[in-house]
Amino acid sequence: MKTRSNAQRFFGRWVLATFGGWLLGVVVIVLLAGIGELVHLGGNQCAVGIGMGWSIGCVQWRIARKWFGSSSEWMWASVVGMGTPFVLSDLFGAWGHGGHAGMLSLVGLVNAALGGLLVGLWQRRTLRSHSARANWWVPACIAGWMLAAVLPPALIGSRPGPHWSNLVGIALGGVVLGVVSGGALVWVLRSFAVACQPEAAADASQERRWG
Repeated sequence: MKTRSNAQRFFGRWVLATFGGWLLGVVVIVLLAGIGELVHLGGNQCAVGIGMGWSIGCVQWRIARKWFGSSSEWMWASVVGMGTPFVLSDLFGAWGHGGHAGMLSLVGLVNAALGGLLVGLWQRRTLRSHSARANWWVPACIAGWMLAAVLPPALIGSRPGPHWSNLVGIALGGVVLGVVSGGALVWVLRSFAVACQPEAAADASQERRWG
């Protein structure tokens, strides 16, 4: 019962942190886009991947560091992994200003999938020392980022202009990413003897399994 409670606490904190990181990411993207405009780089979508990757990676790393001893590599995996597809899209002009809206949505979905793949592959290195299930983290990342990218446009697209569902759609992206990745991480780490109490993370004698 104790280990189940610990897993539930971890899951709840992970989802809440990811949701907060998602909202922070929106702010960071706007700031980076504004800086891009000032230096005449407006329209580059690398701000989306880098801004959201950094925000999500930063908040998740803070949780991962306390609960299973992850290094800052977790955060940088998110920044580089999610930023790379968007940077490549800019370089190859896939986000051209004259692009069709449907095409842009498709490119965004592909970028999210590729970013999730890169993030998952990199972060898997951290999880391999903790669990034999680490390989499953890769498809979980892909699914989480793709669903988070699909949900906001799906809710916003049918109601252009100001509407409450627009805000809900943007916010739910972070919730979905947190639920998918958090649920997968709990399952992946279930076979690892982990110190589920943050304050006991440095005390190996208090390690417990998530049952």
